[in-house]
Amino acid sequence: MITAPSVSPAASGSVARDRIAAAERHMYDAETALHAARQTHVDAWIAAAYDHLHAAILEHTAAVEATPECGKE
Repeated sequence: MITAPSVSPAASGSVARDRIAAAERHMYDAETALHAARQTHVDAWIAAAYDHLHAAILEHTAAVEATPECGKE
């Protein structure tokens, strides 16, 4: 029988915070890429950067919503 490894609440909270922090970095990177793309005036690059930013925002939202201690004060 295969069982999932047990994770203490403290450890799972740390993993959740790490996931949120990673998502925040992805959002920052995507915002920076969008800024750079807009400077080029290349529509395809701008559209791709907007898509990347949208995906990063969705990733961050999912990470926050999956963390019980976030946003429920």
